[in-house]
Amino acid sequence: MKLTIAVSLALAGLAPQGVAAQSATLTPAQAVAAAAAPGAGPVSGTFEFQVGSTGASGYDVYLNSDADYHAATNLTVVLHAEAVNALTKQLGGHPADMLTGKRIRVTGAAQRVAFPRRDGTQTFQTRIEVATADQIRILQ
Repeated sequence: MKLTIAVSLALAGLAPQGVAAQSATLTPAQAVAAAAAPGAGPVSGTFEFQVGSTGASGYDVYLNSDADYHAATNLTVVLHAEAVNALTKQLGGHPADMLTGKRIRVTGAAQRVAFPRRDGTQTFQTRIEVATADQIRILQ
């Protein structure tokens, strides 16, 4: 009951900062809405989606819930070097290549971050930072 109330409040943007779902699985739309709520901080929980597109920059790999990573409804998982290396060994190939189209479940904290556009303006993106491979599970 407490979890249901916490999830409902967090998704409605009424929960105190730092209160978020701990065991409910959130969709990208729910994660983006909760992270964008007034006064929201990081939204901790478990998130599930099909990888719509991927990208890479430096040692980081980006797994996006939407084909267009600029979409307001997109949830991005940022895999850092340790996670990329472990997943490359586990999957037998680079995560950017192996995870497109796959359904994943990620544990972490979704947070809105400023994201620069090529035209010099900025927008926001909701991201989950993944430091270790145990934070991500490939479902199919």
